Amino acid sequence: MSLHITVFPASTQSGKETIRALLESDSKPTVRAIYRNLAKAPAEFKENPNFEAMQGDVATGEGLDFGSSQAILYIPPVTYDGTDQGQFATQTAQNVKEAIQRAPGLKKLILHSAMGAQHDHGIGVLRLNHISDRILESVLPEVQIVKPGWFFENWADALKTMRSDNPSFESTFSPPTHEIPMLSVKDVGDYLAQALLNTTSRPGISSVTLFGPRHYSSLDVKEALEQVTGNKGELITIEKDQLATYFASHVPPTYAQEFAGMILATLPGGTMAGDFEDGENTVRRKTELVDGLRELYLKQTN
Repeated sequence: MSLHITVFPASTQSGKETIRALLESDSKPTVRAIYRNLAKAPAEFKENPNFEAMQGDVATGEGLDFGSSQAILYIPPVTYDGTDQGQFATQTAQNVKEAIQRAPGLKKLILHSAMGAQHDHGIGVLRLNHISDRILESVLPEVQIVKPGWFFENWADALKTMRSDNPSFESTFSPPTHEIPMLSVKDVGDYLAQALLNTTSRPGISSVTLFGPRHYSSLDVKEALEQVTGNKGELITIEKDQLATYFASHVPPTYAQEFAGMILATLPGGTMAGDFEDGENTVRRKTELVDGLRELYLKQTN
């Protein structure tokens, strides 16, 4: 009998890549994907007989049906509707906890967290992951908290501006030589799929940090972007004191300071500054930055 696995919210980057890896697996699990908007379920997934899309919303708790699943993946979302991120994280995690308690067959929760989420302050918007982790860490006999670094795919806009008439891109990481953990979201999805499919019982709470093959700086990103696009470009560094203003033009202004706080935590002297070293629970993935950006570039241009 094949495994039944639920992934939610399924429209996230990590959710999509995890579902893809599960559907491509030789184990052929049945995958239930929960979407707030069913129109976001990719056609390629819906064509697979082992895929089931369901409507549900972690904000309200409606549609969170894990009844036939043995393992689930939860990816706590941010909110942009004006609600305090901490309040939203508490509400959604409680909704998930209640849904889990209604599913007696569930054995394992894989909780997609974030690098630095173990800190209870000084991490900006990532406090939503800290809150979710604390509420859900003991909800099932087996809970694994997975904390990946910065996604290569977050440079998608940089690939576009590097193809403009005046090639350039913006980076919030300073100084330009400062290295942070980065990795491919596909590598994250592959790891999460493996964790969901692993039938070896490992009772208790475990935590894994996912890094790429090495850490990268803004200058490394510049070099990779130039190699992929074939264009020489300008690196525009957003300095520390400009971060809140920068994010106010990218997210609702009420959240700008929290997003700035997330970046500040990764910079030299920040809350996460000591979290970038390999430890016993660190897993290194293989995809290099230039290869991840090249794959993203091909998706954008084909």
